[in-house]
Amino acid sequence: MNLPPVYAELSKKLMMEHSKLLPELWRMVCDEDEANAVNALPGTAEEIARALGRPVGDMEMLLKRLYHRGAVFDSVKDGTLYYRMPRQVVQFHDATLLWDEAPRELIDLWVRFMDEEYPQLLELVTTVKFPSFMRVIPIGETVAPASSVLSSEDAVAMVRAAKTLAVTRCVCRLSVKNCDKPVEMCLQLNRGAEYTLKRGTGRAVSVDEALAILKKAEEAGLVHMTENRAGMGNAICNCCDCCCEMLRYAKNASTKGVLAPSRYLAAVDAAVCTACGSCADICPMGAIEVAADSAAVAADACIGCGLCATVCAPGAIMLQGVRPEDFIPAR
Repeated sequence: MNLPPVYAELSKKLMMEHSKLLPELWRMVCDEDEANAVNALPGTAEEIARALGRPVGDMEMLLKRLYHRGAVFDSVKDGTLYYRMPRQVVQFHDATLLWDEAPRELIDLWVRFMDEEYPQLLELVTTVKFPSFMRVIPIGETVAPASSVLSSEDAVAMVRAAKTLAVTRCVCRLSVKNCDKPVEMCLQLNRGAEYTLKRGTGRAVSVDEALAILKKAEEAGLVHMTENRAGMGNAICNCCDCCCEMLRYAKNASTKGVLAPSRYLAAVDAAVCTACGSCADICPMGAIEVAADSAAVAADACIGCGLCATVCAPGAIMLQGVRPEDFIPAR
């Protein structure tokens, strides 16, 4: 099926110029008329209407439909409502999968895209050392007392500091369905929470409920992650290694650039370790090997999440700071 060129143009803007599947995903989310409006962004409804020769009222309705589907995002500046297209393919993926009326064909094609074409982008990111999309947040109580912890790498501190909190379904487990771990687990903070509440794709939660979700995530063996930048992020994702669009590819040397580790590394006290193997079982990266007398951590594979320490009954594992504060990119 030959698609109108606008779908390829939109895919190019998401760094997927040669994709065969992304243009089809765009077609499932918006018809050609709507796609032309997305391609004309950013701007106000009035500006896009003028550029395309359309009535302003019609354009306002069109952009609201696309906002509901996750194809465009909005912001208010000086009292004026602006629209923009997704900044990158992961944002497009996540937003459209939370569209309540998303057809099964769209969900299935996203799964295929993430398996077949997404790795090509990640190989580029890894090769040119482009900043990782996300970074790991260590589980606070697993960090050794002597190690300093920034507020932006402490999930509990991030939740307590947030003015608005919400929770959404995990789009990875929602679509891939490789496990039965809890789905309503992705926390949204401040602007992220405001967006999902306005769009109706999540629900508001209190600080206590958000902290309970963090604890539930740790008990389920999920890894805390946020945007790879200093300061307060807009989300805390709680992800599994079998469905997650980040963790799955962080295991592969050619695509590991998608995810930055935390500033910490798991360290084993061999004198305390009983070699029970619980740490190796829960490690999402396969970074721990257990010999007859002690576990050992592969430094190049460990992402510093702290899950291993949460299941270590004798307390033989703690996270030690091994990277400087400026390892986290500035905003």
